[in-house]
Amino acid sequence: MHVGYGIVAVVLVLLPPSATPAGIADCDEGVGNTYVANSTFEANLNVLAAALSPNVSVAPAGFAVATVGADPDKVFAMALCRGDVNASACSACVAAAFVDGKKDCPGNSGVAMYEDACVARFSRYRFMDFLSPDQWQVSQMIWYPEQASASVDVPAVGWFNAAVTKILAAMVDHAVTSTTGNSTTKKYFVTGEEEFDPNIYGFAQCVPDLTPAQCNDCLKDLLFYAKQAYLGKSLSWVRVNSVWCRLMYSVQPFYRGRAMLQVSAPPPTAEAPVLSPEPGSGKKISTAGIAAGVASSVVVLLILSVFAFVRFRRRTKVTDAVHPLKKITRAQCMIFDLSALQEATENFSPNNKLGEGGFGAVYKVS
Repeated sequence: MHVGYGIVAVVLVLLPPSATPAGIADCDEGVGNTYVANSTFEANLNVLAAALSPNVSVAPAGFAVATVGADPDKVFAMALCRGDVNASACSACVAAAFVDGKKDCPGNSGVAMYEDACVARFSRYRFMDFLSPDQWQVSQMIWYPEQASASVDVPAVGWFNAAVTKILAAMVDHAVTSTTGNSTTKKYFVTGEEEFDPNIYGFAQCVPDLTPAQCNDCLKDLLFYAKQAYLGKSLSWVRVNSVWCRLMYSVQPFYRGRAMLQVSAPPPTAEAPVLSPEPGSGKKISTAGIAAGVASSVVVLLILSVFAFVRFRRRTKVTDAVHPLKKITRAQCMIFDLSALQEATENFSPNNKLGEGGFGAVYKVS
């Protein structure tokens, strides 16, 4: 894994409301990512920057890589211009990117520069090897989301978000599936326009050396990070950068020429409005609701009371029928005198004695 690509980083750059995306630099940190002023490495870097900017401007895909010097001062670099810019604008953008990179990351031997019309990177390491199948890992790449600080007036934020998602997703699919059909078509590049209020413009682009699967993975990850910036808001623009791909939308046209992809707006989202009741209607509705609630409660209580009473009566009857103590308490008692008992038990004869209990001897009578 090359230095500078082992940590996922997310940086939000907030610009003034009237500004357009400005150039930013990502400086590789860590041991081995520095050089000394006026060193051989810096000399090689200056030679490479001077040669790369004109070379990329004449390349058919607006993309070029270059290497200058020998180890340990060898410099590797790449540059990719946005597909709609002309040769002179491309060359100027790449030249400015190297100047900005050295200024914003002084003495740093690994820098990625994200300009409005191009992206460039230089390093002392062979960072292009990251595209090989055994090293490619989307989760290890570094993304730089940028977003406007200003919001725009839209019919509904949810609807606007759905429209932004639709055009970005459409451009991701189109950039991956489109092929180089003629000299004016750039590989993995597309611009889009969506009819909305206001109109939405965008572009998506991958480095031409990526495979279709790599480009798809790269752009879909950028779309994920873009959503984190714009969902729930009506930002005028959002752009997400990486060395390998870029994705952007804006409510202002920013690319040259007509859009390569026309997108229709999605249907309005079902955002429930907050309704204000007419004067007096709220009180009438509340009174009727309370009366209905009280009446319903009374009916329910009456039903429950009848049910409980019937159930209690049934349980009482069952209990009275089976409980022996109840039978005893309701039985009639007879009183006998001593002579009658003596005669019945043959003068309490032992032959008639059945046993003894807690209240005395028990005899059978004849």
